[in-house]
Amino acid sequence: MEPKILAQTPQDLVLLKPAGMPAQADATGDLDLLRWAQAKTGEKLYLVHRLDRPVGGVMLLARQAARAAYWSRRFRQHKVRKAYLAITQPPIYPPFGQLTHYLRKDPQRHRAIISLQPFPQAQLARLQYQTLAEREGHALLLIEPQTGRFHQIRAQLAALGSPIIGDVKYGYLPPAPDPHSIALWAWRLEDWVAPPPLSPFPWQLFAPILKKFFLPTS
Repeated sequence: MEPKILAQTPQDLVLLKPAGMPAQADATGDLDLLRWAQAKTGEKLYLVHRLDRPVGGVMLLARQAARAAYWSRRFRQHKVRKAYLAITQPPIYPPFGQLTHYLRKDPQRHRAIISLQPFPQAQLARLQYQTLAEREGHALLLIEPQTGRFHQIRAQLAALGSPIIGDVKYGYLPPAPDPHSIALWAWRLEDWVAPPPLSPFPWQLFAPILKKFFLPTS
């Protein structure tokens, strides 16, 4: 999958970030979305939020510094509407609800430490989820995070014993179907959407429901 410009306004650029592509420059030196978009448009663009490297979906870049400050403030205040699709194994129980944890980033291991109880330096992490379908021991979830913590969705689902497919860091048993991606997709940001993948595994398990409800019609 290649990056793609989904929409643009005089102030914003909305893009599809492929799973496996960094949102910004990292130690690998691999091409990142910000650099790709700046080369594509010939503009200086501003990063206002991030997606983990193995996560694909919709991302927003600002075209002016003042606009970047506006979006950064809204993200920091948890006022930006976001929705994700995820596939877990096994299915999560109960099939819908709200998860509340406390989470702290461990920079040495580059993963989240999570607990049901407050602990030093931890921040509140909260999300709502709904199971849309189950098949062959897998569950397709719609997730709406209410906070934006480091690896939040990945860590919270794993804490319930339902890790995201491919997310070996958070308990999925190797080997991963794709070493460069996990089955977590940033589907919606405000009113912008990025069509979810219909293949390969495990997305193909739920291709009919994804095609019916999450792909734009024209």
